[in-house]
Amino acid sequence: MIKVLIKIEEKKFVSLEVKGHAHSAEHGQDLVCAGVSSVLTGGLNNLENPKDFDIILDEGYSYVKALSFISSHDEIVLETIITGLKTIEESYGKFIQIKNL
Repeated sequence: MIKVLIKIEEKKFVSLEVKGHAHSAEHGQDLVCAGVSSVLTGGLNNLENPKDFDIILDEGYSYVKALSFISSHDEIVLETIITGLKTIEESYGKFIQIKNL
């Protein structure tokens, strides 16, 4: 199962951690893992100021933490990533779980 931990404080993004594998299909054919990877990687590629974040992207583990003030553009990008992950969870809740810290 993929576990997503989201930390928001005072309506501002603090961090996002995504870990694990969905195991919804054989390796290389897992659409849940592919969807999560696409939402996360595609979104992070659209950050205006990536140096404002500590970002780790590995197979089965991703972590994004705000290091300083986040531009409104980047806040929208992060909200879009989170919404995309929640949309996947709505359809595939057996394979992905999201928790707000």
